[in-house]
Amino acid sequence: MWTEISVEVDARDAELVAEVLAQRCPRVAVEYRGPFPLLEPWTAELAPAQKGQRALVRLYLHEDEAQARRSLRLALRFVPLSGPVRWRPLRRLREDRWQRVWQRHFRAKRIGRVVVRPSWQTVQARAGEVVVEIDPGAAFGTGQHPTTAMCLQALGRLVEPGMRVLDVGTGTGILAIAAVKLGAAWALALDIDPQAVCVAMDNAHRNGVAGMVEVRHGTLTGEVLAHGPFHLVVANIDGLTVRRLAPMLAEALAPRGKLVVSGFLWEGQGEVEGALAQEGLHTLERMSEGVWAALVMGKDA
Repeated sequence: MWTEISVEVDARDAELVAEVLAQRCPRVAVEYRGPFPLLEPWTAELAPAQKGQRALVRLYLHEDEAQARRSLRLALRFVPLSGPVRWRPLRRLREDRWQRVWQRHFRAKRIGRVVVRPSWQTVQARAGEVVVEIDPGAAFGTGQHPTTAMCLQALGRLVEPGMRVLDVGTGTGILAIAAVKLGAAWALALDIDPQAVCVAMDNAHRNGVAGMVEVRHGTLTGEVLAHGPFHLVVANIDGLTVRRLAPMLAEALAPRGKLVVSGFLWEGQGEVEGALAQEGLHTLERMSEGVWAALVMGKDA
């Protein structure tokens, strides 16, 4: 038997809540509604003023792990959230029912030139498309979240054969793997979470690109810059971290290189853009989906 625990949160908090809860339970699914047409709609009744602003985070625990509920609630008490948290009633699921429910949350999705699919679903790539197999787990990045989707869309337009790519905050490795499959010669993927590093390495092997995707534990440092410059840098992290790393992100780029950043709300886009502009980068493209934003920046020399 399995126990499904659901918590309703502000859409801006969904990935943060999922990340915190995934540290205690790796089987986490996030469902959006309204301006996030990425997953099957959930059936919660919301007041009209709240529609499009909420998300549902679902966790799946073995029945004998149900005592973890108190730990999950306690964990969220210390997380700075944008809105209230509403815990929903528990559901008990048999093994066969759990498999169907869990897999229903994740379907193959076409994002630009990239098709992201879970291992249990087969999909035929069209001309010019590449397929990336990613199963949902504790690491961030299945292509379902708007920030990941916007980065994948940008990669589909920007990656050229032979490029060297840097992925800062790789999560599942989805962006580095997609870049190589789109034609990049090599990608260096970084993450400060040891579990994410293991997941990304496993996904690189699963997708047959382990020889071209190097995964390392850590963040952007002088030692990493020594492996550059990079033709394309992607950082799907958060606005504060992008601003803090702005000097090194710019330094990592080769002349005429491109930088893709996301992981922040559209209302914070100006601060991120300003910090990168101070490092000599210019704006090539502004992207948004719902409350989320992404930027493509360029380096002249």
